[in-house]
Amino acid sequence: MQFKSTILATALLSVSASAASIPSQCSIGTSATATAQADLDKYAGCETLYGNLTITGELGSAALANVQKIDGSLKIFNATSLGTFSADSIESITGALDLQSLTILTSASFGSLKEVDSINLVTLPAITTFASNLETANNIYISDTSLESVDGFSVLQSVNVFNINNNRYLTSIKSSLKTVSDSLQFDSNGDDAIISFDNLIWANNITLRDVNQASFASLQTVNASMGFINNSIESLNISQLSKVGQTFTVVSNDELTKLQFPNLTAVGGGFVVANNTALKTIDGFKNLSTVGGAIIVTGNFTELDLSSLKSVRGGADFETKSGNFSCSPLKKLQQKGSIQGDSFVCKNGAVSSSKVSSKTSSHSSSATSVVRAASSTISSSSSDSSSTDSSSNGTSSSSSSSRGAGAQFAPASSFMGAIAAIAVALL
Repeated sequence: MQFKSTILATALLSVSASAASIPSQCSIGTSATATAQADLDKYAGCETLYGNLTITGELGSAALANVQKIDGSLKIFNATSLGTFSADSIESITGALDLQSLTILTSASFGSLKEVDSINLVTLPAITTFASNLETANNIYISDTSLESVDGFSVLQSVNVFNINNNRYLTSIKSSLKTVSDSLQFDSNGDDAIISFDNLIWANNITLRDVNQASFASLQTVNASMGFINNSIESLNISQLSKVGQTFTVVSNDELTKLQFPNLTAVGGGFVVANNTALKTIDGFKNLSTVGGAIIVTGNFTELDLSSLKSVRGGADFETKSGNFSCSPLKKLQQKGSIQGDSFVCKNGAVSSSKVSSKTSSHSSSATSVVRAASSTISSSSSDSSSTDSSSNGTSSSSSSSRGAGAQFAPASSFMGAIAAIAVALL
């Protein structure tokens, strides 16, 4: 008993000594506010700040010197005169780094920052440079900035959420990410945006909109949904992808002429390739074997090669304006029972062929109109979600409406809801 008491006393003394060694100005509690450089200078003797620091007010430029760690969060908010900010000694922030509503901020430098829980860069209309050396982060959200490229995350290996939207000057992003455990979303950025995620192996959800080029050289698995909507991509080659766990969608990409997914064998939910007006030959899914939901292919195609397809759990809708397309291979697939849903429709520009049970005929006849409305459905449902996301970050994105309703940020949940409507129409 005496031995245990001695250990306890030693531990208490150690904690007390540690607490006593923290300078009083370094323990800032749950909330501290700095409105002038003098407020920040008093932390210059702190290796670690304990608590949450907010920087606001009329600072023209500001720096947080010498601090290497913030055991809490750093928020720079509504400092409307702040032109530059640097905190190049900080290596770790255990909470969030938030930069919001900084109307003239042109650069923010966190050159040593390796670890943070989340980063939110929101409504920074003048910023052109954000520097970090980030290796670990859970959530990254960048919206309504003037960044032309995102270089501060080039060595980051894994994230939970990576969401880049409504940055009208952003034309390129090159990332070393290997895993995305929740969602990768890139939406409504520069018209000629080029994105490269060539080290990405696994992601839960991927949604791309308004992208000119996209590269995923190593991507093997998408656990949930994958969608390409309203892009200006001409060719999409994702050669290593073998499985999409839920819905796979390529919709309204007007300049798309080539799709190559040579190793894709299974889609767990719906498979939708629709309204890609320049896509005449669809032969990039030659190894697709199973579709767990409905399958929908509409457009102007003259060739559709699904020669390995053996099982479709839902219904099917194949429609093209071309009169040279033959429905025979697809009819044979349906007659063998490989298409298990009650609805089967195949139409070309000259002849139509369908086999639909009486109880589902009204549903199947409306399926194509549902597909054609998919993009607008996704867009309109995403408008509220966009506002919710922005408000959760304490602000709204001023450029979110710059491209009209069709360019609103569509989270995976809204996207899946729209696709679910299509699947219901066919089942």
